Amino acid sequence: MPSIHSTELLLILVVALLVIGPERLPAAIRTVSLWVGRFRRSFYKVKSEIERELNADEVRRQLHNESVLADIRNAKSDVRKVAGEARSSVNRIVNSKDFDPGASPATEEQVRNAALEREAAASGAGEGEEAGETETRTGAGVEAGAEEPEPQAVPATEAAAEAVK
Repeated sequence: MPSIHSTELLLILVVALLVIGPERLPAAIRTVSLWVGRFRRSFYKVKSEIERELNADEVRRQLHNESVLADIRNAKSDVRKVAGEARSSVNRIVNSKDFDPGASPATEEQVRNAALEREAAASGAGEGEEAGETETRTGAGVEAGAEEPEPQAVPATEAAAEAVK
């Protein structure tokens, strides 16, 4: 509200006294003060309502932010749960006795050939035949008595897929 100094107020009263006259001046002052009071009350009502709306908007925004944060927390816990399940599943596969992370199809073939050789040796087959069969079974030009090649590393996803087979 604009501030009115005492000299300005005195000047307004003198002009009002001259224009309105001394007999109607008290009624005019009463009427003006009623209107000013009504204007002030309506101004403060509008002001307080606007402040309430702004506060309500802030509360709504805060509640929305809290709900978003709750959704994020829920999603985070869901992701942790799925990650835990995946970790336990991978650990079960890795800890199984059939899992060999370096296994490749060639290595598996060599393991099968070695098992067949052991069976043939156990059954008492002739040494000459056994050595000839071993060389043809491995097929990679591996001589009898030579060391087996190092198994090649297979990515974990392929190894896991092979372990499931």
